[in-house]
Amino acid sequence: MKNRFRNQAIILMVLGVLVITLESSNGAINNNHDLSIQMVPQIEEIAHISSTGGDTFSTITYDDVLIAMDMNAELKFYNISDPANPVYEAYFNDGGIAHDMYKEGDLLYLADHYQGLEIYNISNPFSPVKLGSIADVGDGEMDGVFVKDELAYVAEWHDSTWDWSMKIINVTDPTTPVEVVEYTDDDNLFIRFFVKDELCYTSCLEGGFKILNISEPLSISEVSHFEDLYYAMEFVLIDDTVYLADGEGFNILDVSSVDSPTKIGNYSTPLAAFGCDVSDDIAYMGVMDTGLYILNISDSQNIIKIGEFAADNIVNIEVQGDLVFLSMHGDGLKILRVTLVNPTDSTPLPFFPMLLVLPVLLMIKKKRRNNN
Repeated sequence: MKNRFRNQAIILMVLGVLVITLESSNGAINNNHDLSIQMVPQIEEIAHISSTGGDTFSTITYDDVLIAMDMNAELKFYNISDPANPVYEAYFNDGGIAHDMYKEGDLLYLADHYQGLEIYNISNPFSPVKLGSIADVGDGEMDGVFVKDELAYVAEWHDSTWDWSMKIINVTDPTTPVEVVEYTDDDNLFIRFFVKDELCYTSCLEGGFKILNISEPLSISEVSHFEDLYYAMEFVLIDDTVYLADGEGFNILDVSSVDSPTKIGNYSTPLAAFGCDVSDDIAYMGVMDTGLYILNISDSQNIIKIGEFAADNIVNIEVQGDLVFLSMHGDGLKILRVTLVNPTDSTPLPFFPMLLVLPVLLMIKKKRRNNN
């Protein structure tokens, strides 16, 4: 009889140890309590705005406002206090073809392919007012735009030479922007910019990724050039890390040493990647003719795709909290709600010791009954 109780206790103890081992291997218990690798996105399409004009190139969201930039219809403004039911509020179109935009305070900067850089007052977002603009006097067609410290950095396409330059425009007076300088180099493939301190980080299509010293706008110099990319376009800079989508997938660059950027991670895709955004350790990337890829990038050496949403021709992605805004060439704009969940229903850590104590308690209880 005693042997039977002892055997039962041993079996229960072994089961308890097995449970702990299994939970640990599943990620419920580890040294740093990092559960991110277990997170699985639940993706829900909550809204589809097909009436943006069709060719939506970009979005900006802030507070309860959504600005959709359409290549044909220019700017449309929506109230998204209820993101599942966006309410159309305002529209602005003075012709041209919009390609990129940037918001700084109450000002919106729009790079128009044919009409140049346009500046809008959006202090009342549902009643935008155009303040000023500057167009190229030659064959230039403006594209990417970034603004820092009253200077606008604009990518400009030239039909005659079939290349791109970077223009720096003084926007201290938004009603009368003034060109400061046009910068060119051997590649002339500038397309997107981010300015931090006295450095300009720029993606350069077939020219890779460059870091420029812009401390003296009239004497810009190249600090470094990372070439191991193919058709580099949209990117995000967070601290000393660049997250970049190119023609072959998703890339992570360490730019802590600005003189020598280093690729520390990549995720290959079957077709070109367009648009990317990063929130915490999760990256969102559009893949041509495929849709949205959601990647776990907590380990840059082991990037894992944890989710996918089918959508055609994604060209830009913006993430705000649990909302993902997809700009789509030819299909307007979709709003997704993405919730990251842990699929394992793990037993909480404080309960594990009870699994070991329980067999002993049962054995003591049985023994007392026998003694009585």
